[in-house]
Amino acid sequence: MKILNRILATSLLIAGASLPALGAENLVIKFNDPSESPMTRWWGAAVQTYEHDATVDADADAGSGSQKIIVGFDLAAFAGENQFAAYGSFASAIDARAYTNLTFDIRFDPASPSRSAGDYGWLEFGLGPTDFSQIQLGALGVPTSAGAWYRISVPLDPTVAKMDSIGRFWVKIWSGGGDGFTGTTTLWVDNVTLNANQDVAPPAPPTVAIAKATPGLQLFASQPGAQYARQNIYTVSSTGYSWVGAAQPVTYSVTLANYPDATHSGFQTHLFLVPGSGLPTWENSVDYNQPNVIFLDIGNSADGTAYASFRYKTNLPSGNSMIYGTGTLGGIGSPTPNGTWSVTFTGNTAITLTAPNGATTSFEMPAEAAAMFADPLHVYVGAQPNQLSNIGQSVSVTRVQITGVVTPIDDTFSAGALDPAVWQIAAGDAAGVLTVPTGYSYWLDWSLPDDGFVFEYIVGDLVTSIWQPVSGLTTPLQVGSRRRALVPSSLTPFEGEGYFYRMVKPVPAAQ
Repeated sequence: MKILNRILATSLLIAGASLPALGAENLVIKFNDPSESPMTRWWGAAVQTYEHDATVDADADAGSGSQKIIVGFDLAAFAGENQFAAYGSFASAIDARAYTNLTFDIRFDPASPSRSAGDYGWLEFGLGPTDFSQIQLGALGVPTSAGAWYRISVPLDPTVAKMDSIGRFWVKIWSGGGDGFTGTTTLWVDNVTLNANQDVAPPAPPTVAIAKATPGLQLFASQPGAQYARQNIYTVSSTGYSWVGAAQPVTYSVTLANYPDATHSGFQTHLFLVPGSGLPTWENSVDYNQPNVIFLDIGNSADGTAYASFRYKTNLPSGNSMIYGTGTLGGIGSPTPNGTWSVTFTGNTAITLTAPNGATTSFEMPAEAAAMFADPLHVYVGAQPNQLSNIGQSVSVTRVQITGVVTPIDDTFSAGALDPAVWQIAAGDAAGVLTVPTGYSYWLDWSLPDDGFVFEYIVGDLVTSIWQPVSGLTTPLQVGSRRRALVPSSLTPFEGEGYFYRMVKPVPAAQ
């Protein structure tokens, strides 16, 4: 069917700003006394102590103080849970869209353990909505040469989901990897500030884009600020999916469409094979946390081409050094990431990778390593942005096949929902994992803020046709700073017609 979607317009009928009243004053927590929003433990196995310190203040103010945090890291004892996360609550829920930046001061005791990179660990920080989810705003290693106090300031994006209902700020350090440390970290936090927005200009109206919808599994990198968030589905059962001991070749394949363009290189699609049974849905980073993993790593390059690498690890929980080292056995390139990628096991150890253009490469896996992947075995299919600039991007998985096993799978995800007998979700943001059923023709994609705006469309031409309200869109999904919804095919039924969409903000009728 030929559809001419030639114009996507936004209305200029704007009755005031879409954001809340702009903040007149900065919101500052100075930790003047123990009662002023003390911080407390959020999670992490590292032993944590929190106290108000009246003797240490970023401004050298004798009448103030700071939040002191003491963390007992122990890599051998806590492994992948060798971390701490702390939060401090605001006096009441706030609409952070009225502020421009989060700023705070941090100081580390020089005796605190450090990494080989010359910093006190990988510090992550952000804001927390009232539902206790988290919005990561940044991450960095505070250098050991920074001096006593180090000021951090990051911009706030008013279009990020849940920014209108913020209840807390947070900091955390994870130190469970190959450069993890053991020892007592002592740090102080002071002058947590939300900088008020003094710009009186109203926001611009939304911009709208349209793209063809492809039936299948749509995996969005939708978690704000989380460049390494995995967006997976995985098998409910762990029985009958292993190639180990199979009498015939076993193939695992994934067919991709609508891959991010070359300006969003490094976007990852993956297939994980993970031994074990009953792996929980909160366990989405299995490639790092689980001890034994096979990883088909597919990605796109800046020149528009693509690649796939076969990686594995054994006996390495809470780490990935083997995956990117001796566990990388082979790889293959492709002119495009779109199409079918497959890995075939013949016997227990012979492996062949096949690219979308039919090219192949073969290699062997050690027999003692392959034996660790006998049933029970879960199969994961997912995506990961890998770069902050890739958040908001997505890939369509139009088919997953597993052949030659006791429990084969051949799923095109066209039913409009995952088959609950086969698949479940394990994702950093489960809302970004959805199926596109048949019966929907296009994605509408628009920028934020969109307060008060509605969609209208016409069929025919812009001169004689009358704009009509759009009905039947799917519930909008926010991905990064934009929202998306599917357009039902019933709104674009006629071949050769022109279909036009716009967003308008109706002006209230005079009373």
